[in-house]
Amino acid sequence: MNLKLTTEQLELLEFVIAEFECQDDTERDLIEGIVSQIYDVKEEELLRAIGILKAQASQPKAEWN
Repeated sequence: MNLKLTTEQLELLEFVIAEFECQDDTERDLIEGIVSQIYDVKEEELLRAIGILKAQASQPKAEWN
């Protein structure tokens, strides 16, 4: 299953999950799994942004005389 969220929605979800009080180990495991997936998504986005910046930096600059 895939879920598409905006950055704001992801941040809100992360906040809600951080404030959630687990009642048992099953809930704790579910929350830890969700948190892990959120960190993976954020890491992928950061690496993608770094790749874009590196690609832009390596492009030749136009020189006008």
